[in-house]
Amino acid sequence: MKLLLSWLCLHTLFVGILGRTNENGPDVVTVIVKQGSDIILPCSLSTKERITSKLFDWRKGGQEVFMYDAGIHYNNGRSGQHDQFKGRVSHFPGELKSGNASIIIQNTRMEDGGNYTCDFPRLQPRQKSHIKLVVERTFKDRSGEITDAGRG
Repeated sequence: MKLLLSWLCLHTLFVGILGRTNENGPDVVTVIVKQGSDIILPCSLSTKERITSKLFDWRKGGQEVFMYDAGIHYNNGRSGQHDQFKGRVSHFPGELKSGNASIIIQNTRMEDGGNYTCDFPRLQPRQKSHIKLVVERTFKDRSGEITDAGRG
């Protein structure tokens, strides 16, 4: 499992992230994924401090994506997650001890694309990360599926 997590993190960092931009605002990390694939959205405290008892909140615009508050989150009883993300978003519990609040979105959809924030609202100073997720449409080759539909 650790090997898989390491591979996913490295894959996301080296393949999916295009870079950081700062266009009249905070740094934004752009992540690209093919529709139907899984993607890790990165978020870590710069101090690498343990966050098992902290609050972090992932949002896409006004939509609640994933919230963790001292062990309580959407996958273990917390309510309020937007329907679009239910059952498809999780975090990495073993990574909380090193300040990693990254999440994974499974089976990405076109509507998942957009601007995300990872917020630690109770930290002083408050820490917020900005991620732009770009979901690329995938097309299936259906040329082999064409039949004699035009013949009578």
